[in-house]
Amino acid sequence: MRIAAAIGLVVLCVVARAQHPLEEEQTKLVEGARATALEYSSSLPDFLCTEKIVRREDPRNDNRWRPLDTLTVRLSYLDHRENYKLMAIDGKPTQLEYLAVGGSLTTGEFGSRLIALFMPESKAMFEWKGWAQLHGRRVAVLHYRIAQENSTFLVAEGPGAQTGKNSIVVGYRGEVSIDEETRRVLRLTAMAELPAGFPVRESTATVEYDFRKVGGKQFLVPVSADASMRRANYKSENHVEFLDYRKFQGESTISFENLDEKPKTPPDKK
Repeated sequence: MRIAAAIGLVVLCVVARAQHPLEEEQTKLVEGARATALEYSSSLPDFLCTEKIVRREDPRNDNRWRPLDTLTVRLSYLDHRENYKLMAIDGKPTQLEYLAVGGSLTTGEFGSRLIALFMPESKAMFEWKGWAQLHGRRVAVLHYRIAQENSTFLVAEGPGAQTGKNSIVVGYRGEVSIDEETRRVLRLTAMAELPAGFPVRESTATVEYDFRKVGGKQFLVPVSADASMRRANYKSENHVEFLDYRKFQGESTISFENLDEKPKTPPDKK
């Protein structure tokens, strides 16, 4: 069984009017976050990072969680698009495609989810929640909702189910935490609004952002993410860490050879 969720990547612009209009200062804050997100998207360099995905499952929905596996993925961000290459499962090299590995998988944590929130086609509706502290900084927290007809949130169930009856674009809602000073998004949550009768009953995700060096410069990038899904009584959770950010310079590889193996002694030279 494979369950996957993804959010498409499009251009940003003006947010739609909220159902309950924001106050002037709150609107300015959202507009500042939009402008910052646009700059974020255009200023990111081509880069690579290592994505470590620790997966666990609760097959009977009785809170008896058990480890499933750990995936090592090479995430490349080239020409403002995300690409995923599965490198290893539990430390063992594999030739499987990322979306063919089975179990619950997600994409879009890096940039697509953030951009989709602010793009004009989404017509996101914002409501003020309040102020909070996050990573030692004061953040504004807002609820948001994107209707199905304006959404790019894809939920698919089963092998090769990116299209077909077990694939659906859904509306979703969540919270966004915006740094008061920099207007940067530091946390983003999303919860799919799934129709009755669809095999996947729940799909949620949280992404945490912070600054990391890429090519000697500081960029705001994802540092961790959590995703959960439920199909009937089967539940799964993924914890993702984004590690080893580096600027893209040609083809790179990750080696999983036995590091304990002693190097061979070179033959004597005559």
